[in-house]
Amino acid sequence: MKMKLKHIGIITLIVVFTFSMVACDDGSGDNDRGVPSWANGFWNYPTGRVDSSNGRLTINNTIASEVLLFTGSVDGDNYIGTVGSLSSVIIRLPEEKFYTIIAVDKANYIERRAQAAQFNSLTYYSNIQPYTIAVAPSSTWGGGNWVFNNNTNYWVEVRRADLSQNYAVIAPNAQRVTIPIGIGEIYDYLLFFKRELKYNGKVMALVDFEDRSQANTAQVSNANPTFTTTISNSTAPSTNLKPAIMVINNASQTVRVYRANTQMTNGSPGGDFVVVGGQRELITGFEINDVTTAINFQAIAWGAARYVPESQSMTMVANKVYEITIPISGTASEIIVKEEEASDYFD
Repeated sequence: MKMKLKHIGIITLIVVFTFSMVACDDGSGDNDRGVPSWANGFWNYPTGRVDSSNGRLTINNTIASEVLLFTGSVDGDNYIGTVGSLSSVIIRLPEEKFYTIIAVDKANYIERRAQAAQFNSLTYYSNIQPYTIAVAPSSTWGGGNWVFNNNTNYWVEVRRADLSQNYAVIAPNAQRVTIPIGIGEIYDYLLFFKRELKYNGKVMALVDFEDRSQANTAQVSNANPTFTTTISNSTAPSTNLKPAIMVINNASQTVRVYRANTQMTNGSPGGDFVVVGGQRELITGFEINDVTTAINFQAIAWGAARYVPESQSMTMVANKVYEITIPISGTASEIIVKEEEASDYFD
């Protein structure tokens, strides 16, 4: 009988001790893996997807505090790393495609969780091309919710009306994407649409089209803390999709692509963008009524010279992709330009 009582006493002590440990957990402690409770569920915390040896995306933090990084939404499964004050990290992502990178001030997140302010940026991840983006999350926070439903096949950048920042970047067909905003604050915004262009089924570039008709002003109150923006195909993109080019580089030299003196990319901001010899790349950022002779190519082997497709001058029009082939010889006069339908690159 004494032995049974002894066992019961030990079990009782264990239960009481366990309960007291749980009761004392105020959310600031670490779990058995040394992960703070606020980061429970964060993928591979604290490393995430930081990979200085094999990564191709550099993220620069321009504020003087630590920043948490995510893709798509502020969710534990989407955590990709932490970047220190005024520092940078190199990230390796699992797929070659476009991503929304979201940066959140770490201290603000620990205090406010979902109400912490976000910084959104669109980038492309390539296993070959290096890309660089800068993030600058605000230390402010919001008690309201701005909800986006994207009923289109386009990426949508929600920009402040003066174009000074992105409020959000919404993936194609994404629903219930939520960002925090301040109660009573006014957010004038414009929507910028970007269509994915593909080659052999792989997303390679984004090309813009404009639709100012969906611009609006967001505001929430304590009584109505949620503002919803539903994004629709109110404008036919075939009427104003900006032109792009497909560079087919048959020369042995790696080239950079310019519009006049501006180096061009596939629609992702930042970084150096090149087309290696024997490869092809989709390049965007052109405007309707640009001329193909404003496009020029530069290779180190060519010295200071930039090669222009001189033999075929075309005015670039909406909803077209211009295939520009650089010959094996690399001779400017033999560069060929061919106009194609942009729709050929949608699927």
